Amino acid sequence: MGALHQGHLSLVHASKKEADITVVSIFVNPLQFNNPDDLKKYPRTITADLALLQDAGADVVFLPQYEDLYHNKSNVSVDLGPIENVFEGSFRPGHFQGVIEVLFAFFSIVNPQKVFFGLKDLQQCLVVEKLIQQHFPSIQQYNQPTDREASGLAMSSRNKRLSREGLVAASFIYETLLQLSTQSGDIQKPIQMACDELRSRNIEPEYLELVQLPEMLVLHEIDKRKRMALVFAGYIEGVRLIDNVLIPQ
Repeated sequence: MGALHQGHLSLVHASKKEADITVVSIFVNPLQFNNPDDLKKYPRTITADLALLQDAGADVVFLPQYEDLYHNKSNVSVDLGPIENVFEGSFRPGHFQGVIEVLFAFFSIVNPQKVFFGLKDLQQCLVVEKLIQQHFPSIQQYNQPTDREASGLAMSSRNKRLSREGLVAASFIYETLLQLSTQSGDIQKPIQMACDELRSRNIEPEYLELVQLPEMLVLHEIDKRKRMALVFAGYIEGVRLIDNVLIPQ
């Protein structure tokens, strides 16, 4: 959605290694915002974005208008299973349907063989997997690791809205997830203590949970025989940030 940073550019670099032609879309998709104020404040830096993409070696930049994508809009049906109504699906109603609608349009227009997404949006990557399985089985999906600032903060376009103090405090999110990932046994008390510590740093957690993948089912104990992740969403200085850490098996 623009306001590009190194995390986005790493997707371009990954595509350049795997594909002959790399197409980058930039579109601030209103269907993904359940908060009109968030849509209004979302940073738009198209001139700088185009310069970054040229330097990164992108072959094509796709800059559609709303009508280009949705002039013949029909609600695309994708069976998301349990992930539809938990975490981002619960706190951002309609968000994933917006993701599905815009990607269905992109995939139909661009007709890609390979697509590249960042694991910072872990649940979104799972949604994309469902969309591809059910509607575009010939597309190969690549999920790239989260790019981070030197402080550990996950790179995000929303970080531009934080003050210097806010950026320092926000770096504690990743530190918290890493500490929790080293726990063993029951995780509920450590999570509760971590939430209290985050609040002491003016970070208000929306959720912080251990989940089993790919269903995003909440777990109470770390069991390395399962695919697991710690997932977080919360607010700092009125800005909503998300992050996650995959638990190594």
